[in-house]
Amino acid sequence: MNDIDVEPIQSEGKQEPEGRKIILVTAIIVGLFAILFVSFMFYGNITGSTVVSIDGLHEDNLNNDLDEEEGYVYNGFSFVKADGLWWTDVQAFGKIIRIPLHFGPKEVKSIPMYGQLDPAFNTGMNVYVAIDPDVQNKYYTLALSELSFNMAKGINRYPIGSCIKEHPACDDRTIISCDNTDGKPVLELVIGEEAKIELSGTCMKVTGNEYELVKAIDRVLYKWYGIID
Repeated sequence: MNDIDVEPIQSEGKQEPEGRKIILVTAIIVGLFAILFVSFMFYGNITGSTVVSIDGLHEDNLNNDLDEEEGYVYNGFSFVKADGLWWTDVQAFGKIIRIPLHFGPKEVKSIPMYGQLDPAFNTGMNVYVAIDPDVQNKYYTLALSELSFNMAKGINRYPIGSCIKEHPACDDRTIISCDNTDGKPVLELVIGEEAKIELSGTCMKVTGNEYELVKAIDRVLYKWYGIID
């Protein structure tokens, strides 16, 4: 796993105090956990004007009035692009849910998914979303936001912010990973050059670099929604 540590530029001959660095990293990680919670609590606050515009785009899409960059139908689902996101409607838990993702199914369908999950992964509401506390970058954050935003209403699972190893920012967090699930449902985010999803036991390991990590998360979500096999 490639660690990515963004630090401020130091004056020549000076080094940032270790305590200050720990505080900075801790604040970043706390922010990541806040994303999980806030996304879960506030998913679905779509304004009326947005709903109307998306509905209109879906109507145009089904009438073949959009270019493929603006909309298309995939496996019976209408996808339209608005505000930089791909939108579609799925039926879940007896109601229609509108979901926005950064990438459409055609952009992520080729990302490989290996292995098989144990049925215990689907037990209970909680899924432990395990992050590497040494990684801080905008793509990792975006992938977490994309995941938790959709788990909130579309998957009916509750994301539990966790860490893969001990860290000052993880003192009150569960330490868990695909190597040590303790039988709990775990989704681990990993920085790696090859975008892929590995399923084993009660763990789903999602790997990618920069936007490829976001694409891999979207691939998982489309699988969960039943849009991509």
